[in-house]
Amino acid sequence: RVAITAGMEEVLYYTTHLPTSQQIQLLSQVLAGVQGDTRQFCVEFAVECNIPIKEVAKNIYDNVLASYTPDLVSEGVNNISDQDSDLISALSWLLLLPSQRSTALIEANRLMRRFINARKHPPAAKVFSVLPGDTIDVVNKEWAEVYDVSLGDEETNAIREYLCLQAYLESHQAYNDWCSHAAKRPDPPPANKDGSLTFSERVAADEKQKSYEMSLHRWEQNLILQTQLTRDKMLNVLLFIDGGWLIDEAECSDQLRNEQLSSLRAQCIPATTFLLVNVLMESGQYSAVVELSEYIASEQYKLYDNFTKQELRQFLDSVYECSLMMNCDPLSFKEESSEVV
Repeated sequence: RVAITAGMEEVLYYTTHLPTSQQIQLLSQVLAGVQGDTRQFCVEFAVECNIPIKEVAKNIYDNVLASYTPDLVSEGVNNISDQDSDLISALSWLLLLPSQRSTALIEANRLMRRFINARKHPPAAKVFSVLPGDTIDVVNKEWAEVYDVSLGDEETNAIREYLCLQAYLESHQAYNDWCSHAAKRPDPPPANKDGSLTFSERVAADEKQKSYEMSLHRWEQNLILQTQLTRDKMLNVLLFIDGGWLIDEAECSDQLRNEQLSSLRAQCIPATTFLLVNVLMESGQYSAVVELSEYIASEQYKLYDNFTKQELRQFLDSVYECSLMMNCDPLSFKEESSEVV
């Protein structure tokens, strides 16, 4: 590592004698393969030498992004491929200087949008985990020091988008945890069919039964807690504060981004709704499903705008089924629901 660091010093110092454009191009190639703490050293040394390291870091990331060509067929959506890892690693170059944190936030959001749109949740979650927890504070602080005014529209929207994506990823993880726990229901001990047990065997069987009942009780209690957590996380997405999930606070002139946000709302809001319906129905919370229909139909949230007619019918069929389970009047509900569709 010492040799690598010494070599990097020479390279960085050599480029100070080159025109800026050549500096950026050369260092983008040389530093692209640098990993770990050596990156931070290179950035600090570059700052001392007045090298445009922010432009170099952005160029390194842009080059990796331009060469990113995922193959979802071979890689699948539930894995983090080598290309995904390289791209996320390149994003880390933008985190080394506080003054570049807003750029890192904007690019991280862009990556998460791309991954979630492809239903690749693991790499999206990895991108989120790469961003330091103080990112919003750093962006606010750096902006205030440079401009001495409130955040610009792009930064304001980026922070809100980051919080929206955080809520979605947390809801998705909560659902996975719920599925994992629900699948681990304890198995009852084998029953003795012929009843020919000795006294000691009956005592042992009773102990196994008691142990099973205790395990089952713990499992049921934990499932209740996980169900509530999952419900809350998913409602955080559906009922996101101040306008709705992935709705910008300030007007955005980036048409491509606007289209991506709209596409994600159309993809994720119905998907989150159906996952929540599954959790509630499996947990016997039929009244909560009916209550959810009121949120979907609400003019305050306008969630129905993100559903296709087929999705709305599918959702209303579930609500209708729950009304039957609750001994409500399913015919009147069916008539009212059909008017919505």
